[in-house]
Amino acid sequence: MPTDISILVYIGSPLDYVKYRHTAVFLRSTDGTKILMHIKGTTGLFEFEDRYDYNPDQSDALTKTVPVAILPDSISVDSIKSAISSTVVRNGRDDMGWNCQNWVGDALTRLVDNGYLSATQRIAALDQMASACAEAKDEDNAM
Repeated sequence: MPTDISILVYIGSPLDYVKYRHTAVFLRSTDGTKILMHIKGTTGLFEFEDRYDYNPDQSDALTKTVPVAILPDSISVDSIKSAISSTVVRNGRDDMGWNCQNWVGDALTRLVDNGYLSATQRIAALDQMASACAEAKDEDNAM
């Protein structure tokens, strides 16, 4: 069954600033499998979470769905999930500026490294994610 990979971008909280926009990877396959994969927490305390049967359309905070790729059924959902879930979560002293947006980039890099995505697909998706994050509504009022 082909698997649709996308990036979900959520409105920032408590204020909608670029740095507070939450991002996640979402898998949807034609067999009905729906998995949200992201990191949650705060700087230095992030942890990976996957949520099965997640429906992004039920979130009032979802602001953008960025298409990444539709992978053929020759690449199983389990192998995609395994690659993404093994993405390193950075909680070290030198990682204070690192967040969920960086993690999504790292997760897509793992998919490129495994041959599931092209570098071009990764770059295009991350550019769209960055644009969606830059649309943060409270950012202009912060100056």
